[in-house]
Amino acid sequence: MSDQVPPTEPMPLPLSDEAVVLSRRLERERLARKSAEALLMNKSRELFDALQQARESEHRLQMALWASGEGIWEWSAQAERFEVHGLFIDGVEVAWPDVGGRAFIDLVHPDDRDSMTLAWRLHLAGAREDVDMAYRIQLAPGERWVRVRGRALERDDLGRPVRVAGTIKDITAQRESEQSLHLLATAFASTHDALLVVDDEGRVVEANKAFSQLSGYTPWQVRGELLSRFIGLPDTSSEGSGWRGEARLRAQPGEVPVAATVTFVAGHAGQSACRIVSMHDISERLKAETLLARQALQDSLTELPNRAAIQKHLEERLHQSSGDSFGLLFMDLDGFKSINDSFGHGAGDMVLQEVARRLTRALPEAFIGRWGGDEFVLVLAPGSGDFEVRQSAQVLLATMASPFGVGYAQDMMMSPSIGAVLHPHDGIDAQTLLRKADAAMYTAKEQGKNCLRMYEPQIEEGAMRRVRLQSLLRIDAERSGFSFVVQPKVDAQRQPQGAELLVRWSTRDFGVVSPAEFIPMAEQTGAIELLGRQALHSAARLAAELGRRGRAMPVAVNLSPKQLLNPSFERIALHACQRHGVLPSALELELTESALTESAVYPLLGRLRRHGFSLALDDFGTGYSSLSHLLKLPFQKVKIDRAFVAEALNNNKALVVIRGTLDICRGLGLRTVAEGVETDEQFELLRSLGVDEFQGYLFDRPMPQDDWLAQLFTC
Repeated sequence: MSDQVPPTEPMPLPLSDEAVVLSRRLERERLARKSAEALLMNKSRELFDALQQARESEHRLQMALWASGEGIWEWSAQAERFEVHGLFIDGVEVAWPDVGGRAFIDLVHPDDRDSMTLAWRLHLAGAREDVDMAYRIQLAPGERWVRVRGRALERDDLGRPVRVAGTIKDITAQRESEQSLHLLATAFASTHDALLVVDDEGRVVEANKAFSQLSGYTPWQVRGELLSRFIGLPDTSSEGSGWRGEARLRAQPGEVPVAATVTFVAGHAGQSACRIVSMHDISERLKAETLLARQALQDSLTELPNRAAIQKHLEERLHQSSGDSFGLLFMDLDGFKSINDSFGHGAGDMVLQEVARRLTRALPEAFIGRWGGDEFVLVLAPGSGDFEVRQSAQVLLATMASPFGVGYAQDMMMSPSIGAVLHPHDGIDAQTLLRKADAAMYTAKEQGKNCLRMYEPQIEEGAMRRVRLQSLLRIDAERSGFSFVVQPKVDAQRQPQGAELLVRWSTRDFGVVSPAEFIPMAEQTGAIELLGRQALHSAARLAAELGRRGRAMPVAVNLSPKQLLNPSFERIALHACQRHGVLPSALELELTESALTESAVYPLLGRLRRHGFSLALDDFGTGYSSLSHLLKLPFQKVKIDRAFVAEALNNNKALVVIRGTLDICRGLGLRTVAEGVETDEQFELLRSLGVDEFQGYLFDRPMPQDDWLAQLFTC
């Protein structure tokens, strides 16, 4: 065993020294921790401040973008789509379409796609530093104009943009305003009206081309000049209102009459108010008015004084007469309507001109005027009395007794019916004298025509009846106060083939009034338009009822010549069918030859036929032009007049006419209807000749529609 001494262990420090070391160590750690905390606090504060600044900057940016109406967009090559944020339209944020590539291009308006894609490709290719393009795109609120601006934020190694960002703004309102301004500028430059823009000091700011053409001044010659130098207009600037009227434009060639309008335009957005002066030349209008003023008292056809001139002359005569007597004659041509119906209105005009010439030659001292239509008024010289009136009437009757030549008819006879009054015995004012002379004329016509009738008090009773009937007629026409009956049509086996609608009128004061009396009255007063419209609706209503009951057959309705001359008739007829749910083919429109004297109705008849309406020529054979009508116009049916039917058994000529008519109609593929069949003998004869349909008292008298329907559906 060795005697070595073991190593000596270090001597432990005193406890107080260890505490000191530990204390120092802890202090160092505390100071380090405090320093780290301070550093961390500073860094945190810096980060917080930076974050706050970023948020404030972002907020300020958002506010600026919101105030400017702009949003932010970004595009990356990786996503290949636009991301848009904050796009507002009318104060509402709008979502951008979440599509890319071709789907996005499809949302762009076709007219803008090429320019939009070109601008974008040029930017991606590096040919353009910035993006700036405007196009229309389909968004949630509809199609909108947007302006897109931006630039590349990142590029690849080849310098190509891989990330692009910028702003986007809805510019729809701006584009619309630009378009409106362009339209206004174009309108200002191209309008035919001369236009001046005048400032609040009354100086011309701008003039258009039309003003230069009208005035002879170029725009630069009038700019800055006072408006009053060129035209005298009332000063409306202080009132802030407009003005319209006529004025004289002081043009370089001389004064030009113009119709002028001044429009006040209030200032806004710091701009001053202005006035727009519009004017156009009225020289031709004034010349026409002067000519019309001369023509206002002259009948254009006969060159005689017209109704207004007659009334004016009478008023002057009465004012100057101081009670002196004079005679007044009211003359109407007998049978004039038949001339228009048979030969056309051109022939009627020739007759009226010849009548005017004869009257002027026969009574050169009288005042002669055309009252209207075929009526003439003659005012005899002052001092004329009963003898002069009767003598003048005899002269007129003799003058009118000579034949009139119209076209190939050189021996046409025409007579006048004359009514006469004496002033002051029969009246002291123009209206009374004319009314009583007219009443006397109607009495002469009723008593055989071609004669004179002096006014007597009892005559006015008949005139009052006519006046009252005319008034009631108009009232009942407006209130649908007419009734409609039907007269059935049958075939050769007496089976129903439809019906003709006929109008009836019953009044409280006069009882039942004959159609022969009130239909001409309705044509004269214009009530035929309303009456005809009601007839169309009644016929369509009846046709609809027949269809509902399973017995569809045509309902015929008569048309007046005045109805066909109404430009709205086609629309009225179609409306009646639509209102009651029937096809036009359910109605048969009957026209007399008098309705065909105006060639203007020919195109209308063609259109009606194309719509499906059936057309029938009524009273065939009573006018000279029937055959030409059958050739020219699209009729499907011809009605043989009752006058031929009544004579068929006893008059060989009537029978020849009927046979000829049937042969023609068969050759043209037209159906025929015989009117006024009253006996079995007539029916058998007409049936043997090949007539298709029959109508008359033999089968049924006109009856209420309900009665016919009841009869029809109980057979």
